[in-house]
Amino acid sequence: MRIHTLGPSATDSYAAAIQYNREECLGRAKIVGHPSFENILTNLNAYSRDYLLIPAAFKSPKLQESWGDIHYEKLDQMKLENCFMTNLDPLIVVKRNDVSNGVGYTHAATAQLLQQVVGDEVEVKTSPSKYDAYQRYLVNDAEYVLTNEKNVTLKANESIVKRLTPSMVWCLYQIE
Repeated sequence: MRIHTLGPSATDSYAAAIQYNREECLGRAKIVGHPSFENILTNLNAYSRDYLLIPAAFKSPKLQESWGDIHYEKLDQMKLENCFMTNLDPLIVVKRNDVSNGVGYTHAATAQLLQQVVGDEVEVKTSPSKYDAYQRYLVNDAEYVLTNEKNVTLKANESIVKRLTPSMVWCLYQIE
């Protein structure tokens, strides 16, 4: 059994796949991390008889679709096999105190949450994962990032604006 999901191993999706593999597959599944869910969804034919693990919060600006859109659109290509819930690793919104460019990075699924926390005036730039969002925040000198707490090494010029501890529903599909 091969489970395709979002990588790298630092992502919540990969952690959920590990948990599912441990609890439901007794460690027998192979987890395949991809750079984006879009990469998987646009190449489903290459993964016939494998599985896809995707969060119910999935949202793609690139495909202009959410989990619900994908669920119904791909009825002929994927069959929902299982759903389960996990607690995500804690999320934090970090502010770089010596920057005031109004730019913030996060995953597309958490873009509205970032705006809710720091205000609508923030220019949200989305990434394929919260891990990737943190990397882009570091490289591009942005003011804000919403990412997993485990991804962050807080520097003297940064502060935590808010810490969140959400749960997530995960959907496991068999790819036809």
